Amino acid sequence: MTNAALEPPASASGRNAPVDRRRLRTERGRELVVDALLAFYDDGDHQPGAAKIAARAGVSERTVFRYFDDLDSLAAAAIEIQAARVAPVFVPPDPDGSLDARIAALVAQRSRIYAATAVTTRAAHLFESQSPAITRALKFRRTLLRDQLAALFARELATHHAGVGAELLDALDAATSLETIEQLRTVSGHSSRRAQAIVARTVRSLLAS
Repeated sequence: MTNAALEPPASASGRNAPVDRRRLRTERGRELVVDALLAFYDDGDHQPGAAKIAARAGVSERTVFRYFDDLDSLAAAAIEIQAARVAPVFVPPDPDGSLDARIAALVAQRSRIYAATAVTTRAAHLFESQSPAITRALKFRRTLLRDQLAALFARELATHHAGVGAELLDALDAATSLETIEQLRTVSGHSSRRAQAIVARTVRSLLAS
């Protein structure tokens, strides 16, 4: 028996090729539309119209709605795709080392996450009430970051009884949340470095109490 017997017939391969090309064109088209919307988010425009998105993506407005049912589903897809792209910044800090080292690692990680997700997070909050997918994604992220805190400061939390430990974890979660960093950066107008110093000071004070 030759190796040729293990290969698909030429006719079958020919039938699959147009399907594969169409699938690739569709995936590429969806990517262009998503990237166009994400570019608007970067510009601070969180609710661009379909015509603007289509023009930026280089496709027709009709094509946008061939790929997505509506603008809400497009927004949900864009936020989900961007979350996957920035997943590496969510790697948890090393739970070993001194308290100062862990606090520094935490603050640096949260600053990286904020820098990578701020624009899409603002858009996500606009659509959260309309999209169960976005609601689930934001809830997952909040739970993930809280769980990372529990692991990072397990030694310190263990010195308190359950009720106080849970309260302390709640306080740490609030102090290091992306919403708190957003407040420091956009409302209070602090630089990234200053915001990190404030968060680090707050965490240190909470753990010393």
